[in-house]
Amino acid sequence: MTDPRTGLPVYDAYGAGPEQLAGMFRKAGVERVVFDIADVGARFYTYIWTMYTAMRAAALTGAEFVVLDRPNPIGGAVAGPRLDPRFASGVGMLPIVQQHGMTVGELARLFDREYLPSPLPKLDVVRVEGWRDRTTATGLPWVPPSPNMPTADSAAVYPGTGLFEGTLLSEGRGTTRPFETV
Repeated sequence: MTDPRTGLPVYDAYGAGPEQLAGMFRKAGVERVVFDIADVGARFYTYIWTMYTAMRAAALTGAEFVVLDRPNPIGGAVAGPRLDPRFASGVGMLPIVQQHGMTVGELARLFDREYLPSPLPKLDVVRVEGWRDRTTATGLPWVPPSPNMPTADSAAVYPGTGLFEGTLLSEGRGTTRPFETV
């Protein structure tokens, strides 16, 4: 597909595995992948698994990988069970804990060091400037990383109430206060 405004090729990577994504990288001549997507600190927030899949594709093609890091909005606390590998899926591919306490840059380093079948040729993590204390907020206004994470309160409770998405109960997705009421 081609973008009508710019004439640039557009690749639909939704649902693509590492091999399919690597094929897109090869076709497009990708030399460096830049990941600039916010996480909210919970294992089942799918953006980190998009990053992991893209990292695997980059390793397959020899592409460099750059992560634009940012604060974990719920801080550096670690809580909850570690994923049993028997239950790995698109909302949890690796055995990390439910509230992982890491930034996306720290996760990228962990994935590269411990979980990629072959290491990346080059991983750069561009650190956030001015954020040092993992236990306090940045003081910046909340910017929703997705429509289903409209407030900092939603992010704070997500590691606990997001589990209800796997049941018949509603966790309020689609409302103005998702994950705050079950």
